[in-house]
Order: sequence, then structure tokens, then C-alpha cells
Amino acid sequence: MNKPMVLVIHGMGTHKPGETKKIIAEGLNQAAKNFGLADFDIKDKVEFFQFNYSDFLDEIRLKDAEKAGDIIKHISLLQGRGLGEKTAGKLIELFADFDEEQMFYTHWMDVIYYGMMFWGEKIRVDLAKNINDRMIERGLGNRDLHIIAHSLGTAVLHDTLAKLFRKDTDITSAVPQLDTDRFQIDSLWMVANVSRLLNILNDIADPNHSIVNSDGGGCTDLLFNVRNEFDPFTWIKKYQRPIENGGRHINVKTVREVNTHDLKEYMAAPEVADAFFSNVLGVSVSNTQYKQGVAAHALTSINYSYEELKDAFEDLRHPDDETIGKVEAILDLAKSADTFKNKLQTMLDQA
Repeated sequence: MNKPMVLVIHGMGTHKPGETKKIIAEGLNQAAKNFGLADFDIKDKVEFFQFNYSDFLDEIRLKDAEKAGDIIKHISLLQGRGLGEKTAGKLIELFADFDEEQMFYTHWMDVIYYGMMFWGEKIRVDLAKNINDRMIERGLGNRDLHIIAHSLGTAVLHDTLAKLFRKDTDITSAVPQLDTDRFQIDSLWMVANVSRLLNILNDIADPNHSIVNSDGGGCTDLLFNVRNEFDPFTWIKKYQRPIENGGRHINVKTVREVNTHDLKEYMAAPEVADAFFSNVLGVSVSNTQYKQGVAAHALTSINYSYEELKDAFEDLRHPDDETIGKVEAILDLAKSADTFKNKLQTMLDQA
């Protein structure tokens, strides 16, 4: 059979062409080495494709930044350009207390640009075209299509699929759509899924009820929702929709880096790599190999138990049913992520 296609979609921030493919490959290859899989290189097993929207957002952000140096002036500039006056005012008020730093600036402006402005639609159209091209190749070349999305990319992917796929599509429609009875993606890997959080901002389709599922009538055969319990980006509006047929929820509980949101760390986790190898490559990891991989992975984990970590950060978590506004959601996530990083770094320094 021909190589499976794996389309990868990055998260917040600036990403160079091919960078996300490289990061994912490094994580999976690291896990394969820990499992003891000899002469394994994921790039020999699949063909990677990358959808990059950071170039587009970087260009817009840099142009706007020339007119507005700091984040407060930047948000003011966006009024009347897709960002409502009231929302802009609340963002300015809430972000006024934050210290300016480049990572914060690029990451959170990406969320605002995608989730609250009309630029998001352009990104979704571009991704829809990319997926459509891959689906054509899937049919013509007898190849499987798998998609890995990370962080903000999970929202971009979810929102695009919710618009692209339909049940009982009218083939005469001027709007291109894919009928779920005839077309399905082989697997979706939603890593650090923030689609519910972004749904507060753009209200495109509720991920808890959308066509992006694997439980019959959905757009994918398999759905894997991957989260690290200590990734603060997954704490607000956590995706918990039951996955009853194809796929499952994968909860990572180990911490090896201060940045628990890191994509390579996610893909290197034994439970993630094992599921990917089995469902994408058809490669079975034996019980002995899996235990070996878990032990090797744990050697580089931080010197705190799961229970100690859970107790340390319990006060930062948000009740899932909490009613929260769009601006408050962004602020709470930013504060939680910043507080988590600083607290974990202090713990590591004291260990």
C-alpha cells in the first residue's frame, strides 16, 4: 500500500516552513527509540504535509505593529477592522496589567486575529482547499489521510471541517462541501485541543455537537483527543465529548519540561506514540516494548509524583461548566499559563 499522508497543523506563534513536521517526527522517533524499535524513522513510513497559517498572521501582525508598538495600541487599531468596539475596550482594559514580551504578544494576538476577526475565515478557506487536495489524492492514489493539529491549530481544523463536511450534501451547490457518506478522513489527532475555547470567540460550531466526530455520521473514522493533564491551555473549556466508536481520549500525566504544551513532548509520550504507530502505521508495540518505553520516558520526568503535581496546580484549574465571556476566557487562560510556568519553574529550582 502507498505511504499514508499525514497533514500537520501548527499552533500559536511563528512557525517556519517544515518546522512542525520536523517536531512531530522527532517526538515519534524518540518514542520509537524508547520502545526499542530498530532502524525506525517515521519519515520513511509516512509522507508529511504541513499547513502553515503563521506566515499569513505574522505578515498582518507586523504591518499592524508598525502602526502600533505595544499590544494596547495594537488592539485599539483593530477596532472597526473585524474587532468590535466593546470587545476591544475590554481587551485593552484587561491586558493593561500584563508585562509586554514577544512570546505573549505573538501568541495572544494570533488568538485574537483568528478567533475574533475576519482573518479567521481566510485561514479556514485555505485549509479547506488543502484538505480537499489531500482527499482527492487519497481517492486517486489509494492512500490514507491522517491529520495532526496542535493547540490553536485544533480550532482551525475543527472549524474548517465543520464547514467543509456535511451530511447529504447537495452536489449541485455552488459552495464546495464533502458528504460524510462518501468521504471520511482516516484519523484526526487533536493535540492540546482548544476548539471549545475558540468556539466562545467565533461561535462557528459547538465541538460538543459538531460533525467533527467518529461516532457515526461524522467526518472521520478515528478521533484521538490528546491532552496533558498539566497543560494549562487545556484547562478552560476542556474537550470531553465522549468518543464511543473510533479512537479515544488520551490523557498524558507526565511532565518533563516546563512547557507542557510542547508538541514534541506530546508526540514523544508513550501512550500517544503507541496509538499513532498502531492506528496509522499498523505497527504493534508489544507489552514488553511498551513498558520499556514508559520506563525510558519516565527517566527524564521531573522529580515530583503525579499526586504532588496535581495538588500543586489544583487551584489554577477551572470548573468545566463555568460560564465565561470571550475576553475573560482569553485573560484567564493567559494568567493560568503564566502562573503555571512560573510555579513549575520554582518547583524545579527547589527540587
